[in-house]
Amino acid sequence: MREMLMILIFPLAFVCVLAIWLACVAKGRSVKAAPPALTAALVALVVCYVMGLLVISIDPWFDDNGVPEFISWKYRWAWAAGPAGWLAIVILPAVLGLRAAFLSRARRQESPR
Repeated sequence: MREMLMILIFPLAFVCVLAIWLACVAKGRSVKAAPPALTAALVALVVCYVMGLLVISIDPWFDDNGVPEFISWKYRWAWAAGPAGWLAIVILPAVLGLRAAFLSRARRQESPR
């Protein structure tokens, strides 16, 4: 049940972030007009999906009531959303936190004392 929930939540989160990012790009008529934090979140979600696809591709078997089942390529794209959602729970806050830490450190070093 938890895995099915992530298969639904991750694409929804990705589409929402992508839609907001595209709206910012369209409004500013430039990719540079998008907020950097939103761009970092979008890149982090893409990285999570690629890592999820890698995890599914490394071991394409799952246990279906005691019977090993093979996940064919045409279904791996959808199955990758499950691990990607679980990875996003860790990676997305880490990326945004590291970004905030680096920015605050850069601001402290720039400010005269």
